[in-house]
Amino acid sequence: MRVVPTEKKKIQLIPEAIVCHIDESSLFENNKGYSEKLAENMKKDFDGFEYFSHRLEEVFGPEFTNSGEFNKILKSSSGGIENGEYEHFVQCVQKNSTKPLAEQLKTLFDSIKKTASKEDLIWNLKMKMLVTVAKREGCSFIFMGDSATRQAIKMIAMTSKGRGYTLPLDIGVDNEISFKDICIMRPMKDMLSKEIGFYNYFSKIDRYIMPAFNFSTMMPGKSSIERLTEEFIVAIEREFSSTVSTICRTITKLQPSADMDLTKTCAMCLM
Repeated sequence: MRVVPTEKKKIQLIPEAIVCHIDESSLFENNKGYSEKLAENMKKDFDGFEYFSHRLEEVFGPEFTNSGEFNKILKSSSGGIENGEYEHFVQCVQKNSTKPLAEQLKTLFDSIKKTASKEDLIWNLKMKMLVTVAKREGCSFIFMGDSATRQAIKMIAMTSKGRGYTLPLDIGVDNEISFKDICIMRPMKDMLSKEIGFYNYFSKIDRYIMPAFNFSTMMPGKSSIERLTEEFIVAIEREFSSTVSTICRTITKLQPSADMDLTKTCAMCLM
């Protein structure tokens, strides 16, 4: 990052950036064609940025699984404690299968019954892929597009799931300790999702928006913990407009525990 010395307002500028898109169309039919459309938009209007697109099923490919990290973490963190979901994922990764990667991905998610577990798994897989690409390209920062609304939802949802201990790493403003030489930042942490929508509309960049579908799309509130939390937060925000900002101020105060053992990382996303 650099700061323009002649400007009164010292805004940090990024000299170059790489856009990485994870294509989930193998799981969600409505997302088909998004990767090609995004590549076309990047080439036409944002040719100054390098663009990469990886399909989610490539997590089974050699670039993301032959590094030995999965085996290393399985041995170091399992400690003899049974972890059925993770062991199932490792079996899917390691077994020699003649099935196409997309079919292996569908088989993996079809075997998981709970929507909340599917959401957690897909988030972890995407995070793992983003970190791998960032290391490959020599990036120092990973910028996430989480809004203040999304941050508030994730904070309550993760606490409900029993992951409050790792909140500073999962949704902190900047995470410099999870990965060596890579900092995860969330530059839109102070913007409500509604504010981002208005900005896109008045700036006439809403034409680039492609509505993404996931496991909770068009599902009832009780389909998953995160979906229920989203419904809860959004409903309160309508009546009390300071709800999201209050939760986000709490997020900024969170610090990793002094006794947190950073050598024991998540077996999926390595955080």
